[in-house]
Amino acid sequence: QRHLGGRRIPLVQGRGLGGSGSINAMVWVLGQPRDYDSWQTAVGNTGNWSFADMLPHFRALEGNEIFAGPSHGTDGPIKVSQPLAIAPINRAVLKAFQQVGLPYNPDYNGRQQRGVGPCQLNMADAERCSSARAYLHPAEKRPNLTVRTDALVTRVIVEGDRAVGVELVHSGVVEQVFGTEIVLSAGALSTPRLLMLSGIGPEAELARHGIPLKVRSEGVGDNLHDHPEVPVIAQSHSEMGYLKDSSLFGAFKAGLRYIGTKSGPAASNGIETVAHFNPEFPEEEPTVQCFHAPVIARRALGQLDPEPGLTLENVVLQPKSRGRLTLRDADPRSMALIDPDYLAHPDDMRTMLLGLRYAREVLSAPALKELLKPELLPGASVQSDADLTAYARENMSCMLHPVGTCRMGTDDGAVVDASLRVHGVRALRVIDASIMPNIVSGNTNAAVMALAHKGAEGMLVDTRV
Repeated sequence: QRHLGGRRIPLVQGRGLGGSGSINAMVWVLGQPRDYDSWQTAVGNTGNWSFADMLPHFRALEGNEIFAGPSHGTDGPIKVSQPLAIAPINRAVLKAFQQVGLPYNPDYNGRQQRGVGPCQLNMADAERCSSARAYLHPAEKRPNLTVRTDALVTRVIVEGDRAVGVELVHSGVVEQVFGTEIVLSAGALSTPRLLMLSGIGPEAELARHGIPLKVRSEGVGDNLHDHPEVPVIAQSHSEMGYLKDSSLFGAFKAGLRYIGTKSGPAASNGIETVAHFNPEFPEEEPTVQCFHAPVIARRALGQLDPEPGLTLENVVLQPKSRGRLTLRDADPRSMALIDPDYLAHPDDMRTMLLGLRYAREVLSAPALKELLKPELLPGASVQSDADLTAYARENMSCMLHPVGTCRMGTDDGAVVDASLRVHGVRALRVIDASIMPNIVSGNTNAAVMALAHKGAEGMLVDTRV
């Protein structure tokens, strides 16, 4: 990454039923109404993507065990709850944020996002409630459903201006599967790759790899963005989180406790509390999300320290940096070349620095000051904007929320229309995070499920293919 000193940033995706929702941290966030209202602006009068339009789909998904009311569903298949327990250091963090002026908010998916409180999680009885568990598994015995695993889709078969099927490799055998309508839900990193391998994409990019052009779509792979994250970390004087026994035997004990009682460290998602705030204009909509991990987590290095402590993970909610995804070659087995261009826009760094300074105030609040040792990272010597910027560039990681590479809209750079049909190709839709014109203000899992619910509903009533 050119703005991170040339560092490579690891990207992780779920390869299995339920996709990345089967391996994520299960944090359930709707985002802010203005996120979806901007989607509506992108499609104009051609579709209904405002927050008011999306809310019924969130409600249809959700089986919330804590909250009801206008923002919540209580009978949906995705079970949503709060943590069964909150680590002692996280309870101190809740107080510390309030001591610096952020109100306690038990429901950031309710009337307002701003505040600090427990996370909402798509889990019930200490078990993950993924899209596979909620939707796919109950339908597995339907005669009109076939699930193929260990199958690599290599391209969409396009005849003329119409998608008629897909080609895939299963157990070493090339197969073709045909249908009246094809839906790609491979995610923001794989859906654009498949489109380009199928001859749908930027003309010059396809020509560079000798792929015959079927449909010119210059926006395929563009508009890639993700949530950047930079931590503030401090050691604690005593263990108040989840490293009481981090040995292999300790993990075994934690596993036995979970199996027997559904409690203990293994019953936690590891992120039990969260804050949403605007460090520049405190009363306005949040620009930063801050997760509170009751461990020392150096995500840029992919490791946990053995010492007890606290990590405040600061996330820019609406990054302006945009990157792109291109093909390495024409081989379907090759990974794409992925360049989110993190922190390229100066406003992203500015927001990040404001968030880091706010988090430092929290560490110094009375509720935490006596519990923590002096700041470990960035450290007391890092004070100027220049030094804090250098620290951010060296320690940034991402939230694994890639979106936008097949964005919907009506302009020449848009890939899909308001019904999620690929421009220029009949009978082909994209329904995944790649269609987002801009990322939502929070973890993307709930938004992806809601847009999928809306997309599927649209397919049922739309006979035009």
